[in-house]
Amino acid sequence: MDWKLSIGAFSRRFATEEACARKLYEIKWPEGYVCPLCRHREASVTRTRRLPLYECLKCRHQTSLTVGTAMEKSKTPLRKWFLAIYWLTRGVTARQLSKEIRVTYKTAWLIAHKIRHAIRLTTSELPLTGHVRVNEDRHGPTSLYSVYRRNVKYQTLIAAASISEEGKLLRVKLHQVPAEHLFVGVTTRYGMRCFLQQCVASEADLKVAPGIYNSARYRPLNAFCYEASRFMNEIYCGIGPKHLQAYLDEYGYRFNFTSREESIVRDLLRQCVARPVITYPKLTRKAA
Repeated sequence: MDWKLSIGAFSRRFATEEACARKLYEIKWPEGYVCPLCRHREASVTRTRRLPLYECLKCRHQTSLTVGTAMEKSKTPLRKWFLAIYWLTRGVTARQLSKEIRVTYKTAWLIAHKIRHAIRLTTSELPLTGHVRVNEDRHGPTSLYSVYRRNVKYQTLIAAASISEEGKLLRVKLHQVPAEHLFVGVTTRYGMRCFLQQCVASEADLKVAPGIYNSARYRPLNAFCYEASRFMNEIYCGIGPKHLQAYLDEYGYRFNFTSREESIVRDLLRQCVARPVITYPKLTRKAA
Protein backbone atom coordinates (compact mmCIF):
# COMPACT_ATOMS: atom_id res chain seq x y z
CA MET A 1 0.00 0.00 0.00
CA ASP A 2 1.00 3.65 -0.43
CA TRP A 3 1.88 4.92 3.03
CA LYS A 4 2.19 8.56 1.94
CA LEU A 5 -1.51 9.13 2.48
CA SER A 6 -3.52 12.09 3.69
CA ILE A 7 -5.00 11.76 7.16
CA GLY A 8 -8.42 11.15 5.59
CA ALA A 9 -7.17 8.32 3.39
CA PHE A 10 -5.14 6.85 6.24
CA SER A 11 -8.17 6.92 8.56
CA ARG A 12 -10.29 5.14 5.95
CA ARG A 13 -7.58 2.53 5.32
CA PHE A 14 -7.38 1.68 9.05
CA ALA A 15 -10.94 2.44 10.07
CA THR A 16 -11.55 -0.87 11.88
CA GLU A 17 -9.78 -2.98 14.46
CA GLU A 18 -9.72 -5.86 11.99
CA ALA A 19 -7.80 -3.83 9.39
CA CYS A 20 -5.29 -2.69 12.01
CA ALA A 21 -4.91 -6.23 13.37
CA ARG A 22 -4.19 -7.58 9.88
CA LYS A 23 -1.47 -4.98 9.31
CA LEU A 24 -0.02 -5.64 12.78
CA TYR A 25 0.09 -9.39 12.05
CA GLU A 26 1.76 -8.72 8.69
CA ILE A 27 4.49 -6.61 10.33
CA LYS A 28 5.03 -8.85 13.37
CA TRP A 29 5.00 -12.15 11.49
CA PRO A 30 5.73 -11.38 7.80
CA GLU A 31 6.17 -15.09 7.01
CA GLY A 32 3.32 -16.29 9.22
CA TYR A 33 2.97 -17.02 12.91
CA VAL A 34 6.12 -17.97 14.85
CA CYS A 35 5.99 -18.96 18.53
CA PRO A 36 8.21 -16.55 20.54
CA LEU A 37 9.39 -19.43 22.75
CA CYS A 38 9.89 -22.56 20.64
CA ARG A 39 9.69 -21.00 17.13
CA HIS A 40 6.95 -23.44 16.09
CA ARG A 41 4.86 -22.15 13.19
CA GLU A 42 1.40 -23.49 13.96
CA ALA A 43 -1.10 -22.15 16.49
CA SER A 44 -4.74 -22.25 17.45
CA VAL A 45 -6.48 -18.89 17.48
CA THR A 46 -9.03 -17.62 20.00
CA ARG A 47 -11.07 -14.79 18.47
CA THR A 48 -13.52 -14.09 21.30
CA ARG A 49 -11.20 -11.43 22.75
CA ARG A 50 -10.70 -7.84 21.55
CA LEU A 51 -7.53 -9.03 19.83
CA PRO A 52 -6.84 -12.60 18.68
CA LEU A 53 -4.98 -14.88 21.11
CA TYR A 54 -2.52 -17.33 19.56
CA GLU A 55 -1.67 -20.60 21.33
CA CYS A 56 1.30 -22.57 20.05
CA LEU A 57 0.32 -26.14 19.11
CA LYS A 58 3.69 -27.43 20.31
CA CYS A 59 4.52 -25.74 23.63
CA ARG A 60 1.08 -24.21 24.36
CA HIS A 61 2.55 -20.76 24.91
CA GLN A 62 -0.05 -18.03 24.44
CA THR A 63 0.69 -14.67 22.87
CA SER A 64 -1.15 -11.80 21.21
CA LEU A 65 -0.36 -9.31 18.49
CA THR A 66 0.66 -6.58 20.93
CA VAL A 67 2.94 -8.61 23.23
CA GLY A 68 6.50 -7.31 22.96
CA THR A 69 5.39 -4.12 21.21
CA ALA A 70 4.93 -0.50 22.29
CA MET A 71 1.19 -1.24 22.44
CA GLU A 72 1.44 -4.10 24.95
CA LYS A 73 -1.31 -4.16 27.62
CA SER A 74 -2.85 -0.98 26.23
CA LYS A 75 -6.65 -0.76 26.39
CA THR A 76 -6.69 1.87 23.66
CA PRO A 77 -8.03 0.50 20.33
CA LEU A 78 -5.46 -0.27 17.66
CA ARG A 79 -7.03 2.18 15.21
CA LYS A 80 -6.29 5.01 17.67
CA TRP A 81 -2.73 3.80 18.05
CA PHE A 82 -2.33 3.84 14.27
CA LEU A 83 -3.67 7.40 14.10
CA ALA A 84 -1.35 8.44 16.94
CA ILE A 85 1.63 7.07 15.05
CA TYR A 86 0.52 9.00 11.97
CA TRP A 87 0.18 12.27 13.90
CA LEU A 88 3.49 11.87 15.74
CA THR A 89 5.29 11.85 12.39
CA ARG A 90 3.82 15.33 11.84
CA GLY A 91 4.80 16.71 15.26
CA VAL A 92 1.84 17.32 17.57
CA THR A 93 1.33 18.03 21.26
CA ALA A 94 -0.40 15.60 23.59
CA ARG A 95 -3.34 17.99 23.79
CA GLN A 96 -3.69 18.07 20.01
CA LEU A 97 -3.31 14.31 19.87
CA SER A 98 -6.03 13.80 22.49
CA LYS A 99 -8.46 15.75 20.29
CA GLU A 100 -7.46 13.97 17.08
CA ILE A 101 -7.82 10.43 18.41
CA ARG A 102 -10.48 11.25 21.03
CA VAL A 103 -8.82 10.07 24.21
CA THR A 104 -8.00 11.80 27.49
CA TYR A 105 -4.95 14.03 27.74
CA LYS A 106 -3.23 11.52 30.04
CA THR A 107 -3.79 8.68 27.56
CA ALA A 108 -2.55 10.78 24.64
CA TRP A 109 0.54 11.83 26.61
CA LEU A 110 1.32 8.21 27.50
CA ILE A 111 0.82 6.94 23.95
CA ALA A 112 3.03 9.69 22.55
CA HIS A 113 5.84 8.90 24.97
CA LYS A 114 5.58 5.17 24.30
CA ILE A 115 6.03 5.93 20.61
CA ARG A 116 8.96 8.26 21.39
CA HIS A 117 10.52 5.47 23.46
CA ALA A 118 10.42 3.23 20.37
CA ILE A 119 12.08 6.04 18.40
CA ARG A 120 14.79 6.38 21.06
CA LEU A 121 15.58 2.67 20.98
CA THR A 122 15.74 2.78 17.19
CA THR A 123 18.05 5.79 16.95
CA SER A 124 20.38 4.44 19.64
CA GLU A 125 21.16 1.41 17.46
CA LEU A 126 22.32 3.42 14.45
CA PRO A 127 25.74 5.09 14.94
CA LEU A 128 26.79 7.92 12.65
CA THR A 129 29.17 6.94 9.87
CA GLY A 130 31.21 8.58 7.11
CA HIS A 131 32.19 12.23 7.55
CA VAL A 132 30.93 13.19 11.01
CA ARG A 133 30.91 16.64 12.58
CA VAL A 134 30.24 17.11 16.30
CA ASN A 135 29.33 20.38 18.03
CA GLU A 136 28.55 21.30 21.59
CA ASP A 137 25.31 23.28 21.70
CA ARG A 138 22.35 24.01 23.93
CA HIS A 139 18.58 24.01 24.08
CA GLY A 140 16.63 26.87 25.63
CA PRO A 141 14.42 29.86 24.92
CA THR A 142 14.66 31.19 21.35
CA SER A 143 12.43 34.27 21.45
CA LEU A 144 13.88 37.77 21.22
CA TYR A 145 12.38 38.54 24.62
CA SER A 146 14.38 35.73 26.24
CA VAL A 147 17.66 37.49 25.36
CA TYR A 148 16.88 40.14 27.97
CA ARG A 149 15.66 37.80 30.69
CA ARG A 150 17.77 36.94 33.66
CA ASN A 151 18.38 33.42 34.90
CA VAL A 152 17.45 31.83 31.57
CA LYS A 153 18.08 28.09 31.86
CA TYR A 154 19.70 26.19 29.02
CA GLN A 155 20.24 22.47 28.56
CA THR A 156 23.66 21.53 27.22
CA LEU A 157 23.53 19.36 24.10
CA ILE A 158 25.92 17.48 21.88
CA ALA A 159 24.89 17.71 18.25
CA ALA A 160 26.40 15.38 15.67
CA ALA A 161 25.74 14.69 12.01
CA SER A 162 26.93 12.62 9.11
CA ILE A 163 27.54 15.03 6.25
CA SER A 164 27.80 14.67 2.49
CA GLU A 165 30.79 15.65 0.37
CA GLU A 166 29.00 18.96 -0.25
CA GLY A 167 28.54 19.56 3.49
CA LYS A 168 24.82 18.73 3.66
CA LEU A 169 23.46 17.19 6.86
CA LEU A 170 22.48 13.61 6.08
CA ARG A 171 21.68 12.10 9.49
CA VAL A 172 21.72 13.82 12.86
CA LYS A 173 21.79 12.98 16.55
CA LEU A 174 20.92 15.40 19.34
CA HIS A 175 22.10 14.30 22.78
CA GLN A 176 21.14 15.87 26.10
CA VAL A 177 24.29 15.88 28.23
CA PRO A 178 23.56 14.38 31.68
CA ALA A 179 24.49 16.38 34.78
CA GLU A 180 27.30 14.00 35.71
CA HIS A 181 29.02 14.80 32.39
CA LEU A 182 28.94 18.58 32.93
CA PHE A 183 31.30 21.00 34.65
CA VAL A 184 29.97 24.55 35.03
CA GLY A 185 27.55 23.88 32.17
CA VAL A 186 30.21 22.58 29.79
CA THR A 187 30.58 18.97 28.65
CA THR A 188 33.58 17.25 30.21
CA ARG A 189 36.07 15.31 28.11
CA TYR A 190 34.75 12.11 29.62
CA GLY A 191 31.18 13.07 28.68
CA MET A 192 32.19 13.80 25.09
CA ARG A 193 34.12 10.53 24.92
CA CYS A 194 31.09 8.58 26.17
CA PHE A 195 28.91 10.17 23.48
CA LEU A 196 31.38 9.40 20.70
CA GLN A 197 31.71 5.77 21.80
CA GLN A 198 27.92 5.29 21.86
CA CYS A 199 26.80 7.33 18.86
CA VAL A 200 29.63 7.49 16.31
CA ALA A 201 31.14 4.56 14.42
CA SER A 202 34.79 3.97 15.26
CA GLU A 203 35.82 4.17 11.58
CA ALA A 204 34.09 7.54 10.99
CA ASP A 205 36.04 10.54 9.70
CA LEU A 206 35.48 12.68 12.80
CA LYS A 207 35.83 16.37 13.61
CA VAL A 208 34.80 17.59 17.08
CA ALA A 209 34.26 21.19 18.20
CA PRO A 210 33.82 21.18 22.01
CA GLY A 211 32.58 24.28 23.84
CA ILE A 212 29.49 26.43 23.34
CA TYR A 213 31.46 29.37 21.93
CA ASN A 214 33.98 27.43 19.86
CA SER A 215 34.43 29.24 16.53
CA ALA A 216 35.19 25.89 14.87
CA ARG A 217 31.64 24.64 15.36
CA TYR A 218 30.03 23.43 12.16
CA ARG A 219 27.57 26.19 11.26
CA PRO A 220 24.90 24.09 9.45
CA LEU A 221 24.73 21.86 12.53
CA ASN A 222 24.55 24.90 14.79
CA ALA A 223 21.66 26.24 12.71
CA PHE A 224 19.94 22.85 12.90
CA CYS A 225 20.08 22.90 16.71
CA TYR A 226 18.61 26.40 16.82
CA GLU A 227 15.78 25.37 14.49
CA ALA A 228 15.09 22.31 16.65
CA SER A 229 14.86 24.48 19.77
CA ARG A 230 12.66 27.03 18.02
CA PHE A 231 10.30 24.32 16.75
CA MET A 232 9.98 22.63 20.13
CA ASN A 233 9.46 25.93 21.93
CA GLU A 234 6.68 26.93 19.53
CA ILE A 235 4.93 23.56 19.43
CA TYR A 236 5.41 22.25 22.97
CA CYS A 237 5.75 25.57 24.83
CA GLY A 238 8.60 24.51 27.08
CA ILE A 239 10.06 21.06 27.73
CA GLY A 240 11.62 20.15 31.05
CA PRO A 241 14.96 18.36 31.27
CA LYS A 242 13.34 15.07 32.32
CA HIS A 243 11.74 14.35 28.93
CA LEU A 244 13.85 16.58 26.68
CA GLN A 245 15.80 13.68 25.18
CA ALA A 246 12.58 12.03 23.96
CA TYR A 247 11.63 15.18 22.03
CA LEU A 248 15.14 15.59 20.64
CA ASP A 249 15.06 12.01 19.36
CA GLU A 250 11.65 12.57 17.77
CA TYR A 251 12.80 15.73 15.99
CA GLY A 252 15.98 14.08 14.73
CA TYR A 253 14.06 11.00 13.61
CA ARG A 254 11.71 13.09 11.49
CA PHE A 255 14.61 15.03 9.97
CA ASN A 256 16.46 11.86 9.06
CA PHE A 257 13.54 10.82 6.87
CA THR A 258 13.39 14.03 4.83
CA SER A 259 15.77 12.72 2.17
CA ARG A 260 14.51 9.12 2.14
CA GLU A 261 11.94 7.64 -0.20
CA GLU A 262 10.63 5.25 2.45
CA SER A 263 7.50 6.28 4.32
CA ILE A 264 8.14 7.53 7.85
CA VAL A 265 4.69 6.30 8.95
CA ARG A 266 5.42 2.76 7.81
CA ASP A 267 8.84 2.78 9.48
CA LEU A 268 7.52 4.16 12.76
CA LEU A 269 4.74 1.58 12.87
CA ARG A 270 7.34 -1.12 12.26
CA GLN A 271 9.51 0.25 15.07
CA CYS A 272 6.57 0.35 17.48
CA VAL A 273 5.90 -3.32 16.70
CA ALA A 274 9.55 -4.29 17.18
CA ARG A 275 10.25 -2.33 20.40
CA PRO A 276 9.15 -3.25 23.95
CA VAL A 277 6.74 -1.06 25.86
CA ILE A 278 7.77 1.46 28.51
CA THR A 279 5.37 1.72 31.43
CA TYR A 280 3.81 4.81 32.97
CA PRO A 281 5.69 4.37 36.29
CA LYS A 282 9.02 4.26 34.43
CA LEU A 283 8.13 7.37 32.45
CA THR A 284 7.07 9.37 35.49
CA ARG A 285 9.51 8.20 38.17
CA LYS A 286 11.89 10.80 39.50
CA ALA A 287 15.49 10.73 38.41
CA ALA A 288 17.82 9.18 40.97
